[in-house]
Amino acid sequence: MGIETQMAEDKNIESSEQGGPVEATDQDVQAPAEEAAEQTEQQAEEAGDNLPANQVTITESGKLRKHVAIEVARERIDAKFDEMFGELRTSAQVPGFRVGRAPRRLIEKRFGKEITEDVRNALVGEAVGKALEEADLRVLGEPDLKLEEITLPDEGPMGIEFDVEVAPEVRLPDYEGMEVRRPQVKVTEAHVDEALEDMRRPRGTLRPTDAPAVENDLLVADVSVTGEGIDVQAPHTELRVAPGTVSGVPLEDLGKSLTGRKAGQTAKLTTAVPAGHPNEDWRGKEITISFAIREVKHLEVPELTEQFAAEAGFESIQEMRDAVRRSLQGRVASEQRRLMADQVRQYFMERVDLEVPEGVAQRHAVRVLQRRVVDLMMRGVPREQIEQNLQRLEQEAAARAAGELKWMFILGELSRKLDIDVTEDEVNSRIAQLARSQNRRPERMRRELQEDGSYSDLTVALREEKAIAKVLETAQVVDVTAKQAEAEAAEESPEGKKGKKGKKGKKPAETEKPAEAKSDDKVDEKPDQTDSR
Repeated sequence: MGIETQMAEDKNIESSEQGGPVEATDQDVQAPAEEAAEQTEQQAEEAGDNLPANQVTITESGKLRKHVAIEVARERIDAKFDEMFGELRTSAQVPGFRVGRAPRRLIEKRFGKEITEDVRNALVGEAVGKALEEADLRVLGEPDLKLEEITLPDEGPMGIEFDVEVAPEVRLPDYEGMEVRRPQVKVTEAHVDEALEDMRRPRGTLRPTDAPAVENDLLVADVSVTGEGIDVQAPHTELRVAPGTVSGVPLEDLGKSLTGRKAGQTAKLTTAVPAGHPNEDWRGKEITISFAIREVKHLEVPELTEQFAAEAGFESIQEMRDAVRRSLQGRVASEQRRLMADQVRQYFMERVDLEVPEGVAQRHAVRVLQRRVVDLMMRGVPREQIEQNLQRLEQEAAARAAGELKWMFILGELSRKLDIDVTEDEVNSRIAQLARSQNRRPERMRRELQEDGSYSDLTVALREEKAIAKVLETAQVVDVTAKQAEAEAAEESPEGKKGKKGKKGKKPAETEKPAEAKSDDKVDEKPDQTDSR
C-alpha cells in the first residue's frame, strides 16, 4: 500500500514506537516521509477516473429480484486510504504534535481502525450507487445489504454482494378511443329544497311523538340479533330510520323496516351476514334482527326564513338557493369525474398483467393492515375480536396492497408515457384549496401533511388526476344515467361486486340526489351499540 516505505525514514518515530515517549518538534515533522505522503495523496487525487473500474455482475435471484456482485479493485482501496488519511492529517490531534503536523504512520496507528471502517463504508456507498445507476435498474426500496458482513481485505480486491427488488415491466394497452360512460344528473329545485333542509337540520329539535316513524326519525329500541350460535341483546339502542348497520351487519332495508312503526310496536328483518364481517363465526349465517320500539323522536326542522339566510351569510333566500344550486352542480360534476376515473382505472387494471415485488407488497400490506385495524377500533370493534380475525384481515390487506401497488406501477408508466409531472406550485395550490375548504391556514396544513407523510400521497393523487384527465381527452364518452353507470361498473368490476353490499349501496341514490349526502342521514355516524356487546 506504500505506507510502510513512506514513513520508514522517520527515525525518531521508529525509536519512539520501540519504547520511548514521543518527543518530536515541528522540524522533526518536516521530514522526507511527510513530503512523500503528500505527493502520494496528490497523485491519488489526480489519478481520479484513471483507477480501474469496479467489476459488476448482475443475475436473477427471484421474482423481480436481482443479485448484484461487485469487485472493488485494490487500486481504488489504496487511493481511498490515501484520500482519507490526507483529510485526517489536517485535523488529527496527536500528542506531541501540533494539529496538521503529525506523521501519517502515527495517524495510522492511532486512527487505523476508524479509518478502515470509513474507507469500507465510503467504497461500498460509491460502488453500490454507481453499479445501480449504470445498470439502469428501477430499484424499489433499499438494497438488501449487510454492511457488517463486508470486510476490507489487507490485500487484493474487496467483494460486495446484495439483492435488490426492481419494478416490473409495464406494458400499457392501447387506450386511445376507449369508451367511458358519463353519468348525467340534472340538479332540480327538489334537490335544492332537500339540501336546504339538510342545512337546517343541525338547528332542529328532536321531540318524542306518537306518530308513526318517518324517514330520518330517531328511534330508541331494544335490539336482538339471533341466529345459529348468535344471540346478542342491545337494549336502548338509538337508530335512525334510514339504511344503517347493526352489529356490524349493513342493512339497506333498515329504514323501510322501521318506517311507519310507533312506540310499543315491533319490527323484524332477516338477512345474511356478509363474508367480510369482523366476527368470523358470523360470516355467511342467516340472522334475524328484532326491534322492540320504545320511543319515536321526530326532528323538527326550523323554517327557511330571511333571518336564517342572513345568519348563514346570505342577503336573501334566493341568493342562498342559488349558492346551494351551484354547490350541488359542482358535486354532480365531481361525481361524474369520479365515476369516469374509476372506469379508466378498471380499464388498465383488467388489461395489464404484471407481478408485484414480494418485499414491497409485504411492506405495503403491513401499512394497509394497520389502517384497517385503526378503522375497526374507531368503529367500536373490540381489540379481542380484531385479534381473533387477524389472519383474515392480513389476507385481505395483502390482496388490497397488491391491487394498490399494481395501479401505482401502471400509473407510473402512464405518467412517463404522457410526460406527466407535478410541480411544487401545483401541490401548493391544491393545499391552499383544501385549506380554504376547511377554514385553515395553508402553511399549517402543508406542515402537517409533510409530518404525517401525506404530502407525497397528495403529489401522487395529483399525478393520477392529470394522467386520467389526459387519457379522457382521447376517450369516446357516452352519456348515460347515473344509475346505468353505477350498475355497469358494478357488473364489470370484481371489486365493485364485493363492495356493492353495504358500503356502495347508496351511491346511485347519492348521484341522483346530490343533496342527500349529509352526515346527519348516516346511521353509522352514531356508535353502533350492538358492536361492543
